Amino acid sequence: MLQKDKIILGIAFLGLLFAIFFRLEKTLSFPDQNWPLIEGERIKITSEIIQKFEADRNGLTRIKILFGNSDVSPGGTFNFKIYDENCQDIIREKNLEITSLGSGNTVDFVFPKISDSKNKIFCLKLSYAQKKGGKKANVFINENPMAQNKFFSINGEEKTGQSLSMRPAYRNENLWQDSVELNQRMSQYKPFFLKHYFLSIIIFGFIILSILLVAILLVI
Repeated sequence: MLQKDKIILGIAFLGLLFAIFFRLEKTLSFPDQNWPLIEGERIKITSEIIQKFEADRNGLTRIKILFGNSDVSPGGTFNFKIYDENCQDIIREKNLEITSLGSGNTVDFVFPKISDSKNKIFCLKLSYAQKKGGKKANVFINENPMAQNKFFSINGEEKTGQSLSMRPAYRNENLWQDSVELNQRMSQYKPFFLKHYFLSIIIFGFIILSILLVAILLVI
């Protein structure tokens, strides 16, 4: 193999390795399983949804919302905003374009991590603007007596004791802490040699060996 080919192969391998871990870092989060992300009453979004909720931990970074089957073709745009408790100051905002909404599928609203979110009340506002010829989107709402469910209204109507079918998710302070928590959550399903520090040793050992392999390949 020519030296040039080795360099190209090595760069491609490192690029693939970097892409895998970059994707993991962007998508990794830990959902609060206490929130009922289930199908309930299906309602069309004709104006705006307001959901106030209390975050259980720091690092709020994602909210999953369960939508009902909706014939929204040719699509539209969700406007997702997180405010402070009084629904006055915008903390995070995201626009998400869609072309379809299948029943039982969640839509993830991912935003930059709110590091100091623990025990704070946030006001989520969600609206949907369909394209010309499109139809309104359907969303599920559920009975929810949780203390963290502070207020919910849809299309201007307050729904006491109910909430949007949603689930907040969180990140830790850094990727290492995320990997530790992921390891702990997975431990109950794994054999002993893939638990605790064993898995961390395997992961980082794989990274180091991969880099060494590329370096050897370039030298030989």
